[in-house]
Amino acid sequence: MVASASAVAWAGAAAFLAVLLARKVAPYPRWDLLACLAVSGGGMAMWWWTTARRPATGRGPGGARGPGRGAHGPGRGGRTAWWPRQARRTAWWPARRSGLVGLALWALFLPLAMLGFSAVDSTPQLAEITHGGPVLSRLTVEAVRSTSRSQENHGGVHYTSSVSVAVPDGRGTRLTTEEVTTSEPPKQGDGLWALYASRDAAAGALLSPSRDELRALLGGTASGHEMLLLALSGCACAGYAALALREGTSPRRIDADLIAGRSHMLRVRITGAGAGLHFPRPGRGDGPKRHRRLHPALRLTAANGDRELYLDRCLDPVPLAEALESQPGWLYWTPRPDGRPGWSEPALLVLDDGRFLMGATPDGPIPDRYAGAPAGEPVTQPLPSPEPARAVGPYVLWQPHVHTPGVVAFGVGFLSVCLIAAGVGYGNGAALGICLAAAVLGPAVGLLLIARRRSAYLRGLRRA
Repeated sequence: MVASASAVAWAGAAAFLAVLLARKVAPYPRWDLLACLAVSGGGMAMWWWTTARRPATGRGPGGARGPGRGAHGPGRGGRTAWWPRQARRTAWWPARRSGLVGLALWALFLPLAMLGFSAVDSTPQLAEITHGGPVLSRLTVEAVRSTSRSQENHGGVHYTSSVSVAVPDGRGTRLTTEEVTTSEPPKQGDGLWALYASRDAAAGALLSPSRDELRALLGGTASGHEMLLLALSGCACAGYAALALREGTSPRRIDADLIAGRSHMLRVRITGAGAGLHFPRPGRGDGPKRHRRLHPALRLTAANGDRELYLDRCLDPVPLAEALESQPGWLYWTPRPDGRPGWSEPALLVLDDGRFLMGATPDGPIPDRYAGAPAGEPVTQPLPSPEPARAVGPYVLWQPHVHTPGVVAFGVGFLSVCLIAAGVGYGNGAALGICLAAAVLGPAVGLLLIARRRSAYLRGLRRA
């Protein structure tokens, strides 16, 4: 149901973009767009209901009882869990979370950009002109009332002018004053392309130096310039998807070290949840503290000391530790000869029942309470055969103590898009600007709020 709900939500977004491409210019309210938004909203509501309300009273993978509605960890509120189908997989999905979140935001920008183009171009004046028999012809500037100069961010300059042109009305001409944006200041006697109504000169005229721009308004579809912009954005989005979904989060990536005998192994048992500063070994061009960040962790106990396994930030370690409490397994990682205090190395925890958990563990001298952490011993036995291909669970998708403020911000953005489609900004530039700003800022603010609440929650776990 979780996968189906996500598919429904994204299908609504794809339909929203397709409708705008086929019929960009149309009077508001746009019931076709609202129908697409209803589909996406229904999918998102189904996703939330499934992840937040589904009881987790059964046993998780390996026979461990998962946290039910009464399970509480540090912080607030109960949690429910979802255990994914234990199919054979080579990918550990949380490690791709950041890339997939960026991909989703980029993909959502395309329909939002098209909605902005549509809302700006679809005006009540255009509807009046279309209803009155549109005519596209070249008119002469009779007078220039005012001109203002604007500097663009990329260094270009454009001029916004108020000019008067004579619009034919069937019995002669009627003088109308309209605004036009040009690359050079217009002068009396210049020719401009105009779109006006043959049967209603009172509707005024839309002016532009480009005939294709006005013709796109008549066609109702996206212009060639907009289609090119969307095509380039789509190609960039596809390239980003290829990078985000690339292989590289598989247990196989440590095989070379295992074969060469460079990895260490340590017999451990899961004893609890916590948090710690994940300090990845700096790569080429990285500063030593560039990626240091607080991460959830599982506390591991060995015969001669304790260690921590840092997890992806999207996981809640409390229900995970409760479901895996006292589970034995082997921890694999590759110590570095030049390891510094606190640096973390990729690690693989393989439980005795064959499930695995990808993460990281401190390398070199480990400060604070893990100063005497065991260094393990060189690998003397291969990974269990067949290779572990089942990720451990449970995974808590809905964490109210973390996600609630962010979801509210996302909801404000979604509501703003619904208001635009319903015609709130139709003929009202101020209202349209506010709704567009809220639609763009909503997801960004939501992610910031989620990151802030997650960091606060992890700080509480670290002190526990």
